[in-house]
Amino acid sequence: MTASAIVFPGDYSSLIIEKIKIKKRWIIKVKDFFVSYTGSDLNFAIWVAELLEANNFSVTIQAWDFSPGDNFVSKINEALIECRKLVVILSNSYLKSKWCEAEWTSKLAEQMRLQERRIIPIRIEPIDLTGLLSPIVYIDIVDKGEDEAKYEILSGIKDDKPRISKGYPSYYSLEHKDIDIDYYVDKTSIVYIKTCRSKVLVGGKNKVHNRITWFADETIDLISLTDGVHIEPMDLQDTNLNYNVVFDHVLKEGEEIEFRIKAVLSNKKQHFANFFSTEIITPIDTLSIHLNLLDKSIKKVFTQKLSSSPMNIRTELPEEHNFFSPYHWRIQKPELNFEYKIYW
Repeated sequence: MTASAIVFPGDYSSLIIEKIKIKKRWIIKVKDFFVSYTGSDLNFAIWVAELLEANNFSVTIQAWDFSPGDNFVSKINEALIECRKLVVILSNSYLKSKWCEAEWTSKLAEQMRLQERRIIPIRIEPIDLTGLLSPIVYIDIVDKGEDEAKYEILSGIKDDKPRISKGYPSYYSLEHKDIDIDYYVDKTSIVYIKTCRSKVLVGGKNKVHNRITWFADETIDLISLTDGVHIEPMDLQDTNLNYNVVFDHVLKEGEEIEFRIKAVLSNKKQHFANFFSTEIITPIDTLSIHLNLLDKSIKKVFTQKLSSSPMNIRTELPEEHNFFSPYHWRIQKPELNFEYKIYW
């Protein structure tokens, strides 16, 4: 017996090496996503691939992973086999491409066989979906800005979404901590200065809607007294002057804001008699009204809470007060759908 033929008991090294060689042939580098797209949507596809990789997902995409000289059909087959999910850049051009159809139908067959999500369409333009793709829910980024599109995609690709809410969905976009109003009343004009300190309940916009009710044949000159805030008039064709208070940044949920506006209302035709009314349509912690009357003959003022809704009959009788200029009226947590009236 020659030395080369000797096999010691328990020496399985050659067998192990052979098994390793066999195993290596079957090792597959599984990727999280293969991005399927047509040429006209290349920029969207690359942007999506970059977003996914920036968030620690592994991605295969033709633009980066296929090289000149590669067997295109073989590479597509390999990418489809090795990806967990197919991300479809969904457009009208995509639906017309036979190559793209071969990609998504192969993954659809896998999805139906395994009863697991294998196709994630991302709609990038308005389309009319019919056929086998139509029942598959897509991520919609049509008409969305970049930040919102990123949020929609990263939320949509998750298999397990956190089962929590964003908190109570407030009916109101603002909660006013304090509204402070000064009135300076002369015979032919009224100066109205309003200061609002508020908390943003619904973010994403940079405008706060306001209105002033006045006579159509009189004028209103309106300016902002706050840096970084300007006034945007609105033509809503009603009896109010509607306007937006526009901030120089997008408001965020939970942000506390402050703005101050000044309006000069003409009263040349003497329509106005002797009262101001503040209608409460948004929650307010504290409403403060300061009345400055230039008519020295006024000795008394009256305050009253009035229903501004036909469904609410809890109107209170007026309360009489001695007048000292300025007269201050402070109301804690005024009720919604009521008007708070001060007159003399």
